[in-house]
Amino acid sequence: MKDILYSVIESIGREKIQADVVANINSSQNYIHIIIAECIANLNVGSDADDNEMAIKTLGEALLHFMLTVCSIPSERKIHVKENLTVDVIIPNLRGLKKEPERSIIIQFIKDDAHLSNVSRLEFLQPNYENIWLIYVRSPLPSKYTTYCLLYNEAKFQNNNNYSNIIIDINKFLRETGDTSFKFIH
Repeated sequence: MKDILYSVIESIGREKIQADVVANINSSQNYIHIIIAECIANLNVGSDADDNEMAIKTLGEALLHFMLTVCSIPSERKIHVKENLTVDVIIPNLRGLKKEPERSIIIQFIKDDAHLSNVSRLEFLQPNYENIWLIYVRSPLPSKYTTYCLLYNEAKFQNNNNYSNIIIDINKFLRETGDTSFKFIH
């Protein structure tokens, strides 16, 4: 999946994506939407729905890492915080999360039911539920957490946050919380 992702990114142009997003953060929405659609179109869809969903989750996570990097958004990734508990992404970082959780976001990709059952364990780090952002392939059930849906049509019809907006929403969050480490894009 990562090979497909980076092939699509290279066909658009890594530098073009970065220049456009730096010039206008809202362009990240279009790029994320296009990249996901192209990757899914190139995905070898098999008969195993679980394998397909895992590939799409892997795509979403790799794409988020790429976009955080090109946007120079401060983040830490794959942080082991407890036995059997790894946080996928913390914005801006673990130190900031421990010191001022209201100014930090945890982003967790929900890979399966076991992963979902661990989400409540994140609350010891992030007591502000709305600052725990969960990413699903398909529309989730209503939740006290902030949720995003990787599949555009599912998000649109189920009133979930569309994954294509995640960089815009992170930017907005960092501006609203006065994060000073985020100076690269507007």
